[in-house]
Amino acid sequence: MATRTTSHRTVGAAPAPNWDYSAAPEKIPVVIADRYDLFINGRFVSPRSKRYFETTNPATEAKLADVADGGAADVAAAVEAARKAQPGWAKLKATERAKYLFRIARRIQVRALDLAELETLVG
Repeated sequence: MATRTTSHRTVGAAPAPNWDYSAAPEKIPVVIADRYDLFINGRFVSPRSKRYFETTNPATEAKLADVADGGAADVAAAVEAARKAQPGWAKLKATERAKYLFRIARRIQVRALDLAELETLVG
């Protein structure tokens, strides 16, 4: 029997095998903390506003966590910390800055499935 290809499938060909997929090797169980603070100047700090907002799973409406609600004073503190850190960052050789950026990108890549799962939960 001859086969012909359409835009969506091959007609007259053998059915595709049933593939079993293993879990991704980088899969680490997602742990959601009860509360998340702001990350400013290399450390986690409570918001100056003392306010947090609740995030929920839209599918179940179950509470996921409380997240810091940064206000104008928190943004100003973060901007000031970045301004102070920038000269030291600029003094690093480009190859050293690249190493930091690569490490950050790699950490994101390793946790991509977890980030996607969390994005879906708080969607």
